[in-house]
Amino acid sequence: MVTGFKRRLAETIAWCLPRAEAARAGVTTRSVELMPPVCGHDGDTLVNQLLSTPAVPAEAVGFIVERRRRALERLKLPLPPLGDLMGGRVFATHFDSDLCGAATAPSNGYLDDYDIPGWDTWFAHDGEWKGGYGEVHGGLVYGWVPPVLLELADQGFYVIPVSSVWWVEDAELRQLMAT
Repeated sequence: MVTGFKRRLAETIAWCLPRAEAARAGVTTRSVELMPPVCGHDGDTLVNQLLSTPAVPAEAVGFIVERRRRALERLKLPLPPLGDLMGGRVFATHFDSDLCGAATAPSNGYLDDYDIPGWDTWFAHDGEWKGGYGEVHGGLVYGWVPPVLLELADQGFYVIPVSSVWWVEDAELRQLMAT
């Protein structure tokens, strides 16, 4: 039985894999059905709220996870095996970016003008994560990028001048999967 981190990751894969399209990366990773209330704000307000306290991104991720789980049950979609993550990759973000919009075009909208990845791909939150200066802010949000979007996401991550979103390395992912 898949539980915790692994179950949420499997649900994210089941939801995103058939929906993601490179030509419409931003649209196909931001469904109205899964949009958490905080993401309805303008970009500046959204970023300020995501950075203010771990409760805000935790609530957003919880909203997405619950909505996705209900939709998958309603659609009777099975959870995939995690093996090779179905060709995708896990990323982490703390949302503390320079907000320059440089990643939007290279990622074809997967990252918005505020360097925020499509919320359909979010599945876990770590409120205990501390930044370089020991501050917690909003913590970390983990997401899964479908294989069809890997190159676009990578190009977007690369052009952000600050390290606000990055690929989770295998050793860290193994630790997270154990939770």
